[in-house]
Amino acid sequence: MGRLWRYCGNRPDPLLAAVLTILVVVFLASQGQLGVLPASLGLCGFCALVAVRGRHPVVVALVAGVIIAVPHFAHNSANVYNNGSFIPLWAAIFLFSYTLGSSCSVPLSVLGVTAILVGVNLSGGPWNPVPEMVAIGPWLGGLLVASRHRVSAQLELRAKELDEEREVFAVQSVRYERARIARELHDIVAHSISLMVVQASAGERLAALDRESAAQAFASISEAARQADEEINRLVELLDDSGPASPSAGLRIVEELVQRAQASGLVISCKLGGDIDDLTDLGAETAYRLVQEGITNAMKHAPGAVMEVFVQGLSDGVEIRVVNGPAMTGSSGLERSGGGNGLAGMRVRVAQCGGEFAAGATSDGGWHVTGRLPRHTSAISSQKSGPGPSAPSGTF
Repeated sequence: MGRLWRYCGNRPDPLLAAVLTILVVVFLASQGQLGVLPASLGLCGFCALVAVRGRHPVVVALVAGVIIAVPHFAHNSANVYNNGSFIPLWAAIFLFSYTLGSSCSVPLSVLGVTAILVGVNLSGGPWNPVPEMVAIGPWLGGLLVASRHRVSAQLELRAKELDEEREVFAVQSVRYERARIARELHDIVAHSISLMVVQASAGERLAALDRESAAQAFASISEAARQADEEINRLVELLDDSGPASPSAGLRIVEELVQRAQASGLVISCKLGGDIDDLTDLGAETAYRLVQEGITNAMKHAPGAVMEVFVQGLSDGVEIRVVNGPAMTGSSGLERSGGGNGLAGMRVRVAQCGGEFAAGATSDGGWHVTGRLPRHTSAISSQKSGPGPSAPSGTF
């Protein structure tokens, strides 16, 4: 019995068709009309088609309409509305109409329902509104269910697309964060290491000739190392997100960067002009790193060159420009150091601030690095503001 129940549970339509057909036979036999073959066969065939209603609903409906109309064309009708057979007939109409509404397009379902109603009305003699009443409700219900299924399918597809987009976004976010961390480490380490290498070379040459100058060179190395250590620690704090960011000191801190470079023996000057105090923290950080990168490049590729830093407030923003002349001494030994990512990183930083970046040779054989930043920075990508140049660090 259990196996039979599971079999029937997996095939409800054949079970319904069998029950309805048996009921038709019983009702016709009780009325003495089972021998009226056109009517009895038409009713039994009509109910038996319920078994395949879900495979080709429109075709099944057309065939059912023809079968139920056979008594009319045979001129031997059993007036199905006046005996008990109308109960399974209504049930079959209900099932056909619902299947048409839920499985077919509106035009095709209308065609199928019309075929069934025409056939039923022809088989029953005088017109009776009951078939229309029995058919329209399930048909409308089927249309509603079909629309809900379509919406559900669309939502499921969209959810799948969102999951895929979320995975791609997560991968891109990780890649983007790694690139930003790499830029921060480059800006912090490259500048300090370049200063230390330059001062170490100078100290080595001066050790036997001028002990005081050599001591100053080694003191500059110590200061550069200390500054790099502070900036790396600040970068770690930002990545850890364990505390609030330090307040920004604005672009005035660029003067301190230039003073440290002067103390290390570089020939460099700084000129500030106009209103430069209303940049956002992200803009100030970008400006600071741009000056840092310009000085680092000059130490690597133009040793001994005169450097100038210009920070000029404009009506719509601030322009930062680092210019160095041609090299005045031999090779610095740093030309091949680094991965060549300094200027590319600066270009990305400035673009994220909504600004403009340019770098290239000058007319006297030197080099310039220029960035123009808007006063009200709107970062292209979502970022967490870090400390400004007063506590040099990355912006995350």
